[in-house]
Amino acid sequence: MRSKRKLSLKSTFFSLLGYEEAPPETPHAERLESLRFAMLEALGHDGFRSHPYLGRKLRFAEDVQVLWYARSELMAALASLHGETRARQELDQLSSLFQGLLPPGLTQGTGPGKTPG
Repeated sequence: MRSKRKLSLKSTFFSLLGYEEAPPETPHAERLESLRFAMLEALGHDGFRSHPYLGRKLRFAEDVQVLWYARSELMAALASLHGETRARQELDQLSSLFQGLLPPGLTQGTGPGKTPG
């Protein structure tokens, strides 16, 4: 007897691939996607065109640490596009989104006026 479960596009897609159930969405995975989106949003369309390697790196990063270390590249890209003051403001906002996702040693010493990564 088959158990009843709510069907969704995601569960149907993973069923077609041979998985019994779709991989669970974890709060960590959701926060990773939020970080990715925020960083890509900060880079913007013009930044993605000017810095395609960085755009791909952000889009396909597999974990939070890759995004953390990409902050310095993002800072340089934003500074070239908008100036250092605006780039620093963006990075300060983004850095706060990493709170609780990284080992404490990685985030110590970051904050307003500090250099990323």
